[in-house]
Amino acid sequence: MGSWTRPTCKCCISKAVQPLVALELIEDINMETKRWLMTRIQAEKIVGGAELMVHPGEDDDGNMLLVSASQHVLLRAAEFVGLYKLYKDGSMIAFSYRDSRNFQNSDNINEFLTLAERQFIILRTLENIKAVDEKYIPGYPTETLYPGEAIFNRLQKSKILHTFYPLHDEQILCKLGARWHSYRNLSLQPIDSIYSYFGGSVAMYFSFLEFFTCSLMPIAAFGIAVVLLSMDTIDKCILFSVFNMIWSTVVMELWKRHSSVLSYTWGTMQMNSQFEEPRVDYKGSMGINPITHRYQPYYPAWRRKLKIWCVSVPVLCLFLSFSLFGMYVFFRMEALVKTYYSGCWACALYLPSILHTLYVTGMNSLYKMVAEVLTEWENHRLESSYQNHLTIKVLVFRFVNCFAALFYISLYLQDLELLRKKLASLLVLTQIINQLIETLVPYLYKTIMRKGAGLKKMTMENTPDIDKIKLQGEMSSFPGMFDEYMELFVQFGYVSLFSCIYPLTAILVMVNNITEIRMDAMKLCHLFRKPFISPAANIGVWQHALLAIKIILAFAIPDVPQWVKLRIERVEYQSLQALKHKLAEADKDDSREMAVKETLSDGTTGFNSAESTLYTSNKQLNLL
Repeated sequence: MGSWTRPTCKCCISKAVQPLVALELIEDINMETKRWLMTRIQAEKIVGGAELMVHPGEDDDGNMLLVSASQHVLLRAAEFVGLYKLYKDGSMIAFSYRDSRNFQNSDNINEFLTLAERQFIILRTLENIKAVDEKYIPGYPTETLYPGEAIFNRLQKSKILHTFYPLHDEQILCKLGARWHSYRNLSLQPIDSIYSYFGGSVAMYFSFLEFFTCSLMPIAAFGIAVVLLSMDTIDKCILFSVFNMIWSTVVMELWKRHSSVLSYTWGTMQMNSQFEEPRVDYKGSMGINPITHRYQPYYPAWRRKLKIWCVSVPVLCLFLSFSLFGMYVFFRMEALVKTYYSGCWACALYLPSILHTLYVTGMNSLYKMVAEVLTEWENHRLESSYQNHLTIKVLVFRFVNCFAALFYISLYLQDLELLRKKLASLLVLTQIINQLIETLVPYLYKTIMRKGAGLKKMTMENTPDIDKIKLQGEMSSFPGMFDEYMELFVQFGYVSLFSCIYPLTAILVMVNNITEIRMDAMKLCHLFRKPFISPAANIGVWQHALLAIKIILAFAIPDVPQWVKLRIERVEYQSLQALKHKLAEADKDDSREMAVKETLSDGTTGFNSAESTLYTSNKQLNLL
């Protein structure tokens, strides 16, 4: 069993060393390569090293390396990556190594830097190890190196470095799991603890998921009230549409405020973006980088744009046509079922919606795989560029695939019953499928494919530390939050656009998300390897995506559907006609009354004339 190899400076020496990151090389690794890599990891930075602590793993001839760092190295790296920390006066400012004594808890590295931050710092430090004067990787003469090339990227490209991952802290993980994904605990999530253990992006996702789920409570209560009240359908739609418009705007604005508070508390709000190294799979001819002036692979931007516009966009349009064809088949099936089976079997009425929902779900998964292949083939240099292009592709397709049928029913067919049935099948069936895929598949993988690992975990107390680390390496890699954010995006669309037609939408989404929180937490803690997570100030491109879609829909989609306008105008027309009829009847009554008055007036005049004549005659008789 080997020992920790430390940097030579005295300030790096500590009593106990906790391994933070594990590196697994290929099984038949050349020992010359392993020794060279250990030397480069622990060497001082002045000679091109990383000044990290490295352990040979199980033995000197094994294929594993364990990496840690001293307090001195971690603090200097914290300044390099631009972390913000609490100053002695309570303000959050950029950390300075020279002024470290005036920062709160800087003397206790485990309190000052979270576990996720320490592991992220080690990742960035390892990625910054550059080739100095090596012409090739020692032990592999065919694997050439150029000056300034990132060694870790080169080792991954050459398949010499099999994988590397941050290590779990079992004690902290058990406490976090009991507070987080246990069904006995129905309180809010421990977001700060999630940030400390898993990092900013993960914590921000779960915070947004919790915030969105809680924000559904008022609209769910309003939906129940609308269902219980015996209101006219048009009144329900109008009232709910106004409420949805206010709700969606308020939710997004409050989330921006809430995420700002979180990012300021975590010290990530004002962090500057870090310079990104090329992706591992980035390919190109060697040339001078105009930014770094290094000799690096270069791929012309015009070739990438040509691939996007000539291949990726047409493929997207092709899949969109498949989606619209599936929608056409759905409406044809719907017409046939209504014609031939409406009176025979009531359940048959839901068959077209169920089949189309399965088709939509399958197309979503298929196009995501195609989009990943296309985006990789486009050869993006930076990981951020790769993720942005992948997100745009999948976002456009999923929006059309999930919402096209609903828009067609509401704006063209104007069939409320069909719209409710379609929305209900989408919500219920899609959520069932997602829960099965996200929960059952990883569980089966864990229980069936890793029985040996499960038996080892039962005897964990007697298991050496190196075997525990190897068990973590046998887990599946963390797939990221892409699918989870996409699911939230679709949910937001369902609630904000169509809950006025189907008021129970918010309740169904709430129930799904309550279980989703615990399922995702359980998978992250126990089914996947611990991921490297960078600090995050918000939910990233997904917060631009939600706001953009909201603005586009506000202009593109009328607040009141055309069929609702027609019915409202019809009611107003009928009311106007009724009013005119009443006025006409009133005019007739007035005419009759005037005629009677005139008649009475004529009779009174004759009576007065006769009375006057009689009076005159009597007067004349008296005179006689």
